[in-house]
Amino acid sequence: MRRAKRRLERLTTSAKTKQVKSQAEQFGFGYSMPPEPEFVAIYFDQQGCSEQADRFYRHYQNERWKTVTGADIRNWKVLAADWIFDHRQHLKRQARLSKYHSII
Repeated sequence: MRRAKRRLERLTTSAKTKQVKSQAEQFGFGYSMPPEPEFVAIYFDQQGCSEQADRFYRHYQNERWKTVTGADIRNWKVLAADWIFDHRQHLKRQARLSKYHSII
């Protein structure tokens, strides 16, 4: 018994293209640039690192929300997650080093 081959339906070019979300759908989810300071504060508070929110915002505001290479930042939440990780690693490093620890 032979099975019938499935026929592929050809997609139109409009179906192939990605649908870009409108700005209203992306508002507050990390894609609106520059972000509102309130959204940054809420995100840092949710991550348990609220004392760093203002510092993060001021730093990237001075950098005009651009990377080191000059490219525009697309998602500020990725940067915020890295900032929080680096801050926590710094705190761990400080806790490990006592005042009697020799760096040499």
